[in-house]
Amino acid sequence: MLAGVRSDIGQVRNVNQDYVLLSEPYNNGLMLAIVADGMGGHLAGEVASKMAAEAIYQELDPLLNKQIASVEQYKFALEQAIFFANEKVYQASLVNEEYKGMGTTIVAGIFHDNWIVLGHIGDSRAYLINNEGIIQLTADHSLVNELLQNGQISQEEADSHPKKNILMRALGTEATAKIDIQVTQWEKEQTMLLCTDGLTNQLTNQEIFEVVQSGTFSAQDMAEHLLSLANQAGGEDNISVIVVQHDN
Repeated sequence: MLAGVRSDIGQVRNVNQDYVLLSEPYNNGLMLAIVADGMGGHLAGEVASKMAAEAIYQELDPLLNKQIASVEQYKFALEQAIFFANEKVYQASLVNEEYKGMGTTIVAGIFHDNWIVLGHIGDSRAYLINNEGIIQLTADHSLVNELLQNGQISQEEADSHPKKNILMRALGTEATAKIDIQVTQWEKEQTMLLCTDGLTNQLTNQEIFEVVQSGTFSAQDMAEHLLSLANQAGGEDNISVIVVQHDN
């Protein structure tokens, strides 16, 4: 697997509240990738995203260092790690007035040559991309997506809705969290993209697809180029991208 990672403050915000974590490949071939988009008052979002991502890594690292387990074991482990991160962020928000109400999105992936286990809460996204197209694997836990799924607004209205940033689910805002966990198969010449909405609010799926499938970028260059395009399109939010390519 080849991977690239990039996070940027964008053109408008004063602080980068996103946090990205990409492990080195483990001896058993696994890799861990996490993208988090924090929310909250002064610095609180920055604290929440970093705290959550590092808590997930802390919980998973011992397991990922061992000989490979079953996919079901990794699904369970990732879910439990995100639960642990939720509790850590939530408790921190209770004991520090400056962190009151803070939270974060999470999209995290455990990568193997044949499969990816994804855990997700919020509106950061995972996309699977190949020659045939781009597929969004995660569903946004947002008010606008609920309105869209219920047929109350159109896709065009959703794309420019003034309440796009309102989340129905986030990590650390409540004592318990509802997490989406899934397993997707992947194979040679496919690419997985994990990103915050700072990318997807600026670029269309088609624009992302064209960059990934151009064949002219390494994984790191791909992450850099996507981020650059999002900034050129306005960079209205923090932008974070992790690209993982299946090269076997």
